[in-house]
Amino acid sequence: MKSRRLTVALCWIVLMSVSVGAAETAEEVLENMRETYESIEDAKIRFTQRVRFSLANIEQEVRGQLTMKRENRYRVELEDRTIVTDGKTVWSYSRPNNQVLIDDFAMDDRSFSPENILVQAPSEFVPTLLGQERIRDVEFTVIKLVPRDEQAFMQSMKVWVDPDSWLMGKVELVDANGKETTYVVEEIRINTDVDDKLFRFRIPDGVDVVDLR
Repeated sequence: MKSRRLTVALCWIVLMSVSVGAAETAEEVLENMRETYESIEDAKIRFTQRVRFSLANIEQEVRGQLTMKRENRYRVELEDRTIVTDGKTVWSYSRPNNQVLIDDFAMDDRSFSPENILVQAPSEFVPTLLGQERIRDVEFTVIKLVPRDEQAFMQSMKVWVDPDSWLMGKVELVDANGKETTYVVEEIRINTDVDDKLFRFRIPDGVDVVDLR
């Protein structure tokens, strides 16, 4: 998987940090998502990522932080790697490999960016309001999005939104390979005037650089 795919996938977390208010249908939830996203200039999110490969019965868990700013600027910091994009270039730094991959940032059929998903959602996904689910004493509203294209790589998404705080607590993604990826938000801060310098990666000395552009 190219580095940019992981970057934009993680940025779906920000998209889901939205208001549900008194919405009664999935379409109303999507509209509230759009309106709320328009007010988000930047965000900092601490999260836990859990990945389950159903065919191999393997599970993995990592903790990380996402810093995001409008116009496709993201910084994802995980335990073993850092992924940064300024909306034009993507840097993916692997600590175990002591290597940085550099590539052009581009959307593809596996990408879920806050900048484009709200445009795609009404025409490319079928939304369903699943109801309420209690997690850690919070009653979440749950919505499911299924692509209209049966050949789409991402098979489904489920989102848990806190109707009291208007913030997302959990996102579950299932892809065509049967991989289930769950993001649990531990903390989120919105509109903190994030410095643009965070979205330009400074390559450490002595690191192997592979430029794919």
